[in-house]
Amino acid sequence: MENKKRKYAKFLIEGCLRLKQGDKLFIIGYDLINDFIDIISEEAKKLGITDIEYLINNPEKQRELYLNNTYEEIISNPIMDRTKFNRMAKEGYAFLSLSSTLPDYYKDVDSKLLSKVSTYQMKSIEEYKHYQHKGLIKWNISCVPNKIWADNLGMSLDDLWNLIFDICLINEDNPVATWDNKMEKLAIRAKYLNDLDIDYLVYENRIGTNIKIGLPKGYLFQSADGQNIVNMPTEEVFTSPDRLRVNGKVYSSKVLIHNNKVINNFWLEFRDGKVIDYDALCGKEVLKGIMDTDEGASFLGEVALVDFDSPISKSGVVFKNTLYDENASCHLALGASFAECIKGGLEKNNDELLKMGLNYSHTHVDFFIGTSDLKITAYLQNGDKKVIMENGNFKER
Repeated sequence: MENKKRKYAKFLIEGCLRLKQGDKLFIIGYDLINDFIDIISEEAKKLGITDIEYLINNPEKQRELYLNNTYEEIISNPIMDRTKFNRMAKEGYAFLSLSSTLPDYYKDVDSKLLSKVSTYQMKSIEEYKHYQHKGLIKWNISCVPNKIWADNLGMSLDDLWNLIFDICLINEDNPVATWDNKMEKLAIRAKYLNDLDIDYLVYENRIGTNIKIGLPKGYLFQSADGQNIVNMPTEEVFTSPDRLRVNGKVYSSKVLIHNNKVINNFWLEFRDGKVIDYDALCGKEVLKGIMDTDEGASFLGEVALVDFDSPISKSGVVFKNTLYDENASCHLALGASFAECIKGGLEKNNDELLKMGLNYSHTHVDFFIGTSDLKITAYLQNGDKKVIMENGNFKER
């Protein structure tokens, strides 16, 4: 197990972030995974990376803050300060965010308070978000198991580690080469979709999804591989829709964990881009909190296509972690668009991107809509139409 953890750590540093001697690294994670953070640090130093900064959060202390303090007291407490993100971005650090889910950990915390604090924190790192969205820094989000998460999934901590090793291809002789090959295939898929010159997409399945999503002129489908791999694992190609050309109803297909709170069995109805109605069997107040973040949080910022027969889906596990569950099937996202998903977008400011059809928000929350019977039809600018996904899987031609 120790050797595999070190191989995973080395892969994240060299294969995903693509760091080299002399680069600078900023690690974000919980103190309950300090053992793996230590391994990351050791492997980075072996590579010649000596400038390493940390933001280590203590979920127990944060939970106590939420339960016993006012909003003003919470946001003024130093352990809730996230502005270090801005300084690290300006100083050229690479960001490694280690996602370690704590399902239901905040279930007794007021959802409105969680959402309000989360919104405050997101707004406080706007400079970092600018660097991230413009591709000016390297960043990666990857998962690290913890016992709370493993227990919630009904498995041992070692079993969860081994599942992550399998999905991230750490058991391969050369994970970097294997992922490079996968990234090349996703890039070919993205190019095919861009060459189609799509006007809008129509999604349909048996659980009730029937939605029409327009794409902006000059849209670009991308994979998660630019100057580095930003998500590990990744199975998606994605773009940003025209925020005002979304009409219809979409149903979630998997549980969503947001701020470590559960949202399940929910639907959203859109008219002219904006959510006009919604409901959830569980977590409706948390869902409302997402959309109350700002004006843009009620509009879509991402359309992502993932095969239902992806390795994560085939595992049969609902991970209750967005990074993994979004790569198990097709998903959408409320909130911010991606500047790189439209021609010339990286050279535009927010007002210009809005005029081009993209969305602006301080939040970006993925939710999962893929099913085994999902059909997506692309209606092209030339008047033709083409089924691009059928029975939940991509049709290459």
